Amino acid sequence: MRQETGDKRPETGGGGAAGHAKLEAFQYADDLAVELFAVTRQLPPDLRWLSSQLLRAATSVPANIAEGYARSSKREFLQFLSISRASLAEVEYFIHFMNRTGLITPEQHKKLGAQRRATAQRLHGFIKYVRSKVSSDGKKTDAIYEPKEEYVSDVEN
Repeated sequence: MRQETGDKRPETGGGGAAGHAKLEAFQYADDLAVELFAVTRQLPPDLRWLSSQLLRAATSVPANIAEGYARSSKREFLQFLSISRASLAEVEYFIHFMNRTGLITPEQHKKLGAQRRATAQRLHGFIKYVRSKVSSDGKKTDAIYEPKEEYVSDVEN
């Protein structure tokens, strides 16, 4: 427990998986970033700007979940989750752009779109859950744990 804040979430480091890495929203965002990294490796060198922008947005999603998780209040955590959601919207546009310009195949577009939607669903559900744990008077409530039963997926397996 973090003595200075009374936060009951586990500290990061120390050999085990960091607390944020256990969050389904983080896992989906991380998988999407890795998949998009592979896609950018196939882009022509003259589109380095697109690769850079896409990877910056894609890695921002899990990175902000991780950074927010390490913050000392749920309100701060919500702010970082909001940044993650905005970065995911940027990723959505880049997937759309690459499809419209023929930089990815229709199959890649379908796969990336499904991954992005699944990530968005988990992130949205998690934001709703964290928001419910922030009391209206700003006082801290119980520790944050990800409720898997609240997620609904329309993505085919």
